[in-house]
Amino acid sequence: MKIKTNKKAFTLVELLIVIAIIGVLSSLIFPALGGAFRQVDKMKSSNQASGIAKAWLSYSKMGSKPRMIVKPNIYEWAAVLAEKEDLNDPTFWLLDFDPFVIERVASEETGMPITIAEKRGNNWAINRDFVKFPVSWEVANATMYNAPSNTPLLWTRGLKGNGYWDQTEGVFGSDGGHIAYVDGHIMWYDSLKDENSGQGMLTIYDGTQRTMNIAQAIRGGSENILKGMGAKR
Repeated sequence: MKIKTNKKAFTLVELLIVIAIIGVLSSLIFPALGGAFRQVDKMKSSNQASGIAKAWLSYSKMGSKPRMIVKPNIYEWAAVLAEKEDLNDPTFWLLDFDPFVIERVASEETGMPITIAEKRGNNWAINRDFVKFPVSWEVANATMYNAPSNTPLLWTRGLKGNGYWDQTEGVFGSDGGHIAYVDGHIMWYDSLKDENSGQGMLTIYDGTQRTMNIAQAIRGGSENILKGMGAKR
């Protein structure tokens, strides 16, 4: 005896409706997820900037006289804090969501470096693997901790003189970036230009006028900005 069963298959119209629903849900969910991941990246950036700024403050206030770090490049600048303040973790300087860092990790067989500097005998030397990487920050060299509190210390890479972050060079593209100030506080800026007044968001070093050019907001101007692009390509 044969038992007949009724099997109903998807029609083409029903299949297209399901695909359309999935497409609509994806368009709603993925942007939300992307925004959530971006917020996590911003939090990580802020925390790492704070860690560097606090280590710098601790070093600067060590001893009876104010100290400052004066180095020819950002790698040696970072190595001072690695040695003197035990800030020897490269992830403070190499943000793992930075497109240039991701590109470099992919091209390196050893992956992310594990130290900034290493003690060899009685001396310290920079880890050569660290120097191969593009640093996610730019630093104001020769900065004093007793500079005006609105003086920038470091900021996410790619900030241009017009107050905007470069789409290609910027850690967050052209979306903006963080600035850490000499008193340790961290601020996020979409740009350094006040869209309402047209004025800059920073103050010229030792002055009162506003500027959107970060070189004018630090001691010594553009010559005192240390950038670390490393061997990014």
